[in-house]
Amino acid sequence: AARRLFAEQGYHGTAVGDVCDALGVGKGVFYWYFESKEELFRELLRTSLYELRRAQEQAIEGVSDPVDRLEKGIRASIDFFRNDPGLLELIRIAARYEEFAGVVTESHEIVVADTATHIKDGMAAGEIRHGDAELMAHGVLGAIFHFVETYFGIEGTAADRPELADEAVAFCLRGMLT
Repeated sequence: AARRLFAEQGYHGTAVGDVCDALGVGKGVFYWYFESKEELFRELLRTSLYELRRAQEQAIEGVSDPVDRLEKGIRASIDFFRNDPGLLELIRIAARYEEFAGVVTESHEIVVADTATHIKDGMAAGEIRHGDAELMAHGVLGAIFHFVETYFGIEGTAADRPELADEAVAFCLRGMLT
């Protein structure tokens, strides 16, 4: 309920009372679990980013080819945002506030490191051209996020772009492959 409210009303537009009303509980119950609205938002953001990472990990589990891992990870990311556009709004909100931006930055650093590992594996296998794997990983992350921002950031356009994952994979991999 809080996640939906934050996505719809923004951080400052959502009060603890709104969350409690949506859940049908008193404020005492809220404060039993969270010290503040800030703590709730931070936890929602961390949990959501963890769920995204878990979806990526599940998509590449057991896949030995590094290029296939990259492709499946990109597709999992696009699908995750398609199925849960509220996460995009949480990230947007977090980026505007210093107290939350660190959570997003930390998550991005983890994803970049993981992606760079797959890119290095692809370089070692001769499938990906040699270059700066970390820079390439930042490019992949940036491209995916830009695609998601552009096509899922406007209500209703996610369904209008079923080919988005195909285009994201083609765009991201084409620049890296040998």
